[in-house]
Amino acid sequence: MRHDMSRVLVERPRYGGIWTRKGRPVPFDHLPSKQGMQRPYLERGAYKDLNENLRPLWRFLERQVGRPWNDVYSEIARNLRVTSTVQQHVRDHLPNFVQVNAHGRMPGPLGVGDPWPWYEPLYVDPADGILKRTGDLPEIQEVKRLRRAMHRRPRPSDSLDVAARHLRKIDGIWYEVTFADLPKPEYRAYLVLEEVARSVYFDSAMRLIERVVRRLVTPGCFDVVTGEAVLAGPPTDDEASRKRYLAEHPERRYAIAKRQLSRRELRRHGLSNARG
Repeated sequence: MRHDMSRVLVERPRYGGIWTRKGRPVPFDHLPSKQGMQRPYLERGAYKDLNENLRPLWRFLERQVGRPWNDVYSEIARNLRVTSTVQQHVRDHLPNFVQVNAHGRMPGPLGVGDPWPWYEPLYVDPADGILKRTGDLPEIQEVKRLRRAMHRRPRPSDSLDVAARHLRKIDGIWYEVTFADLPKPEYRAYLVLEEVARSVYFDSAMRLIERVVRRLVTPGCFDVVTGEAVLAGPPTDDEASRKRYLAEHPERRYAIAKRQLSRRELRRHGLSNARG
């Protein structure tokens, strides 16, 4: 430990005060007849405070991790005497960095929301008297792992079903979407002419045939989420069209209304809107 640790830690200008010229801010007749010495500085926000540099002390203690605390404290006592007010003041800061009386306060199985066993970054192990880091405790490492796992939780997708409500994120904003079933499709038969080849050869002549096609006549339903019309059924009533339609619309419903979620609802479901 450096011999001038007390000077390095304590000898630094105090912070605070004012940079303007000292004087009376109000006329003399308006000043109170009696007041304390510190009151005008407190009212003007120009009071001073201690400005101690404790980083050298922390760096010294951090380098002593792994050594017996008795040896570390003996080295501190040789350079910082209790007979000096300034040097004793430096020794008074040791409890801010080292938990010496850790006996009986060792952490048990901590939960994610449980506090640390102590706030000091270093502690003296009661089992062997070695100076160690608080963050290296296995229980603390487990708590950190659980907290990191909580922060790495997967973000909610763009749609969420809560009870009977369907929530969906549209353009970064969460809405409650109301759905309705699509109406029953109605078809009408039409007679159409189609050209088909007379044979499988490329140069074969074409011929016209008549065929009855059932086409959808039910008007489309406007979807407020997509902004497009949703067909009540496949465009034509045939097996291939029905399979494609059911693959695209398995639930056969469309959005008829949407309502933006309030802040309270967002907090309740753990959601957040995208910032613009």
